[in-house]
Amino acid sequence: MRTSSVLAAALLACLGASLAAPPSGADPGLQVVASGLDNPRQLTFAPGGDLYVAEAGSGGLGACVPGGEGALVCFGDSGAVTLVRHGRQSRVVSGLPSLANDDGTEGIGPSDVSMTRRHRLVVSFGFGADPALRRGLARPGGLLGTLREFDLALQTERPLADLAGYEAVANPVDGPDSDPTGLVRMGGGYLVTDSGGNDLVHTTKSGHVSTVAALPDRGSGRHAVESVPTDVVRGPDGAFYVSQLTGFPFRHGAANIYRVVPGERATVYASGLTNVTSLAFTPDGTLYAVQLSDDGLLDGTIGSLVRVAPDGSGATTETVRGGLFAPYGVALRHGDAYVTVGSSLPHDGEVLRIPLG
Repeated sequence: MRTSSVLAAALLACLGASLAAPPSGADPGLQVVASGLDNPRQLTFAPGGDLYVAEAGSGGLGACVPGGEGALVCFGDSGAVTLVRHGRQSRVVSGLPSLANDDGTEGIGPSDVSMTRRHRLVVSFGFGADPALRRGLARPGGLLGTLREFDLALQTERPLADLAGYEAVANPVDGPDSDPTGLVRMGGGYLVTDSGGNDLVHTTKSGHVSTVAALPDRGSGRHAVESVPTDVVRGPDGAFYVSQLTGFPFRHGAANIYRVVPGERATVYASGLTNVTSLAFTPDGTLYAVQLSDDGLLDGTIGSLVRVAPDGSGATTETVRGGLFAPYGVALRHGDAYVTVGSSLPHDGEVLRIPLG
């Protein structure tokens, strides 16, 4: 099984338990700041405090392509970016490409969002399949597997890079497979994790793409487990830190966080985590991570937000908030963490505010 589609496959494996679990935070210590989201993923704050959330969407009635473990996922234009401002939410970009199961679960589409300057957003689009399959999808299906900029003031958009196209040429291992996920600004371009290509790539302002780091499989032979990088952030030391979901069978404690300096080999910064999907540093250098599942995805989708500190032989983790249903993205502001939950569900995803004090 190619693990670019591993997240969808894993969530599908435990979907029965997932749908029985409420995404909402009934805990009085949690505040719901956005709701009704379609498969929400990463999120980010603009300098003025506006919160932007990438919604992978709920697919649609268009063409279908093979997804995780061969199951068909169908295309639609239900992907979006939601803005949360002063307690109100609205979709500021909609009609974006999305693939999902026929019930709208396990969406793949907009994965991460970054504000480059006032009114301008950059969005990464997942895919999780052979880039050649995009040719069978109606517009805007060609946006899947790409990086794109949206000008909210002018209501225009422009392409930045075709990451899936790069994967098809540069890394055709076991069949080309691309699933762009997390992104962070680097100079005039971006670093992007490709959960299908199992690498970290860089794109310039002109759209040139190159490989910065290929993240290794764990184990060997039939016991090899793919890395599946999910997010990248800049650390206080100027290096970049990359989270790891890990592939099937999604073992407890098998995920690493890598430290990457462009031009050097990636090193393990912390280990012993499970199915990590998102990272965020505080201004003082404290690292927070989201574990999509605390027990491993085959054993459920109840995850947590944790603090991470390396100790030389693994990682010391402190659970800040457990019992979260399918959490995925995290962003920090003014001593609080904002976490997307219900990341495998249409219409029921949320953003929760979690105090860090």
